[in-house]
Amino acid sequence: MAQGYGFRGLKVRELAQELAVAVIREVAALPRPSGSAQVIGRQLVASAASIGANIAEGHGRYSKAAYRNHLSIARGSLAETESWLDLLGRIDLVSQGRLNELNSRCEGLNRMISAVMKGLERSNSAEGKRSSRGMPTRDSGNRRRTREA
Repeated sequence: MAQGYGFRGLKVRELAQELAVAVIREVAALPRPSGSAQVIGRQLVASAASIGANIAEGHGRYSKAAYRNHLSIARGSLAETESWLDLLGRIDLVSQGRLNELNSRCEGLNRMISAVMKGLERSNSAEGKRSSRGMPTRDSGNRRRTREA
């Protein structure tokens, strides 16, 4: 596959995919006869898989606002994943050590998604303070504003 500009090179998306793989493997190890484990497992896999998918989809959009929105959705899916993991732990279907490891991955991914979102906010703020020629402007009230083209 050719390396170019795209979602495949994003570290945040790679971490999301690694989390999804770890979750899929954990769900595969759940006991088969338990109907509740299968239902929770399906929900858990769906939420974990949607994290990376939303990061990729947002990155493929043509605006930073759309990318940020999809990162927000990914963060929501991450919270859902953590909630399903918590439930598995509460009914003793996942060891505490494994749960701690998966939660640690979730926390790291959450920090990274939040950092990317903040970076997009900062770049949007900086762009909003420039005129169409890239220069800050002032109005009669001595406040910065953007000149309309």
